[in-house]
Amino acid sequence: MTQFNLKNTNSIDQNYKNGLLPQRNNKNLFYYQTSSRSNLKNFNLSSENRRILRKTEDFIFEKIPLKNFNYDSKVQKEIVTWVKTLGWDFPVSSIKNVFKNHIFNYLYIWKDEQKNIIAYSLCYFSKDISHIAYVFYNPELAHGNLPIRLVLQVIIDSQELGLKYCYLGRFSQDTGFYKRNMPGFEYFNNQNWIPYTNLPKF
Repeated sequence: MTQFNLKNTNSIDQNYKNGLLPQRNNKNLFYYQTSSRSNLKNFNLSSENRRILRKTEDFIFEKIPLKNFNYDSKVQKEIVTWVKTLGWDFPVSSIKNVFKNHIFNYLYIWKDEQKNIIAYSLCYFSKDISHIAYVFYNPELAHGNLPIRLVLQVIIDSQELGLKYCYLGRFSQDTGFYKRNMPGFEYFNNQNWIPYTNLPKF
């Protein structure tokens, strides 16, 4: 995996434009992998997108500056339990780092009808772009529509804010393949951003 030090590049936004993704354990490191994004000038909700919105309409969320979030031992324990149950390779130290010491500056907090917290979405927002970087959610909802809604909501909000792109992270047949159904979807391949109509060669 090729990594680049942020101090040797123009800006965070430029790194995203160049197909780089932030390394979770060091906010100054970006790396190359098949990145993906929603080109918001081509924003158009599909029937599948609208179905996801309908199926998850009972969930509520708030978006807050990450600096205002109280990341305490209770939150950490809950997220660690979710991660272990889901079988993800995400150490406690990495979870704490992306919440406490990274480039991410906004947090979506999702709740169910009983006001129980069911998910967190860590994001980066600038005046031009956004990135939904890491999501953590209740494993009981892993096979429903919530994980997709987490991504879709950030795209919708980014478009309403007048941003140019919403970056979606890694994309392959094994990782994030559902993202191909997002509005204005593009992936980075051979130094170019390519619409999904041109199928990727993995």
